[in-house]
Amino acid sequence: MLARPDTPGVYIQPVDADRGVVAGVRTDIAGFAGIADRGPIGIAVACRSMRQFESIFGTYIGGGYLAYAVRAFFENGGRECRVVRVAAIEASAATARIRLADGRFGLTLAASTPGGWGNMLTARLTPSRRADTISIGNGNALATPVAEIAAFARLALVRITQGPVVAWRVVAAVDAAAAMLHWVDPDPALRRDWQQPLSGIDTSRPFRVERIDYDLAVREARQLVAVDTALSPVAGAARFAPDILRLPPALTGIVNDTSLLDAHPGAAPPLIAAISDGSSADWAAVPVALDDGADLTLSGGVDGLIHLAPSDFIDTGLAPLALASDIAILACPDILIQPVRVLRDPVPPETPDPCAPCAIPAGPALAAPTREPELPPVFDASAIETVQAAMIAQCEMLRDRVALIDPPFTTARSGDLGPAPVQAWRQRFDSAFGILYFPWIAVADPLVGGGVRLVPPSGHVAGQFADTDLTIGVHRAAAAEPLGWAQATSVTIDPATHGLINGAGINALVARDGRLLRIMGARTMSSDPNWIFVPVRRLVCMIRDALDAATQWAVFEPNSDATRLLLTSGITAFLTALWQAGALAGATPAEAFRIRCDTGNNDAAARANGQLFVDIAIAPSVPLEFIVIRMGRQGNSFELVDDGSGLRPLVGGLN
Repeated sequence: MLARPDTPGVYIQPVDADRGVVAGVRTDIAGFAGIADRGPIGIAVACRSMRQFESIFGTYIGGGYLAYAVRAFFENGGRECRVVRVAAIEASAATARIRLADGRFGLTLAASTPGGWGNMLTARLTPSRRADTISIGNGNALATPVAEIAAFARLALVRITQGPVVAWRVVAAVDAAAAMLHWVDPDPALRRDWQQPLSGIDTSRPFRVERIDYDLAVREARQLVAVDTALSPVAGAARFAPDILRLPPALTGIVNDTSLLDAHPGAAPPLIAAISDGSSADWAAVPVALDDGADLTLSGGVDGLIHLAPSDFIDTGLAPLALASDIAILACPDILIQPVRVLRDPVPPETPDPCAPCAIPAGPALAAPTREPELPPVFDASAIETVQAAMIAQCEMLRDRVALIDPPFTTARSGDLGPAPVQAWRQRFDSAFGILYFPWIAVADPLVGGGVRLVPPSGHVAGQFADTDLTIGVHRAAAAEPLGWAQATSVTIDPATHGLINGAGINALVARDGRLLRIMGARTMSSDPNWIFVPVRRLVCMIRDALDAATQWAVFEPNSDATRLLLTSGITAFLTALWQAGALAGATPAEAFRIRCDTGNNDAAARANGQLFVDIAIAPSVPLEFIVIRMGRQGNSFELVDDGSGLRPLVGGLN
């Protein structure tokens, strides 16, 4: 029994408030698949700003539209998207191998993600003395008492000097109470081959013990981008380099086997908690230092664009987006790529940094790395159709998103054929889940100061979809509002052409009568009259998704009157709220929707098979495409009459 709240305090009363409650789902999240300068391949990454996109996928490139589309999305009101980088299997990460002081190879530095961007990286590895002490007392070759032991730990790499004699060891164990460094573990069960007694050192005389760590400075095109200090090359140490270098801006880790990069081209390089001596993954002999002050230039990075094929867009681009259940808008602008080779200014000479960390000497200037941008092919109509058909197929299968279809560049430029090419392209598809916008949009090109670049319109449209959904609702057509970051279109559409293509299910982007560029169309590529309007299709997607998530509680519940009543009441409340928001047509809720969940559609046979059916019919509001204002004379005055009535189909079932 619950206590009465007569005494001041906190009283927790469990209430199952979720059953029967249906909440709307987000419809503003877009999914983009395309070509980027860098970043993980085949992984859907959440981005909430253009700055976040650039930190992961790099900046604008001549060989891809992805950065332009994502910026257009945010410029037009989008707040969150999922981005997938597409590349061919040939993509690989740039690497550089670090030698040990005795000439063997020690570690391998690898760029965090595949691509030629990694070839612009240089790294400098510098040893640093973090602590030193002097041996005291009567030690032996197995253990040494020292004056200071606080800065030393098990697996610390140390340099031992006694006059001209230098020896390298890894501390096997530390006895803090006795201030003793053990070179061979006193516990026989913990001894390893690399634990070696001191040799060449007179243990009866004092000698110096220095703890040696390494500092790593990474530059991209001579600009310092990452600094990591106190790294250890010893596997298992607290700051073992492969464990520490996981998420720096330029390098994600150190690996000891470059073949692993080829096995995982779509992800960050795997991290191996061991050190390579050229033939084994473990120390097979007494450890030695890394090559002091090694200057490294990473190389071998490949973008994987020359051999890019439609299957790569489908397998590494669209497939990861299919797994992202929160996406409601799908775009793939780079299947239409018209690559351009952008001539970059040469890397400026390096200038000394007056605030450089003291632990990392300036050292000699590194040679300026160079990069020849790799460009993708121009895809033909068959390849474009294959990918766009796959986009629509994904939407039809999942039924929770729509595909923004960009017209091929050849159809979106001025010519003697007028709108005929884009009309022919529209005829290739017939689906309520595909939406075609025409033509392309000219934007200020960040790659060319003062220049413009034509880009597919899907990024701008996705942003306006998201903004409309967030400010009004998914039932409102994303149209008639000015587009941000848009200067002009590739084709000027006059009123006659606009009417022609609108009737064919092609949504025009127009700037007329001195107004800013706007979306002036809200039609799908469906021949079914019930599904010709974009808001209707997207509203039903949202309702279906919301009901699917909110009715999972009913699984394994008894098919009883109580269960059916609870389902009906929850769905009724949800649809009533949509009707009140203007998403559903009708003067009353009864005209806006119908719900049936009783013994009439759940007979004894269905109940015996464990089935429960809820039949729902809704009347979505449709956009007013044509508003006719009639002016006529009434008596001695003129009267204006708005006639904005439109079709209000009753959609049976949530298809």
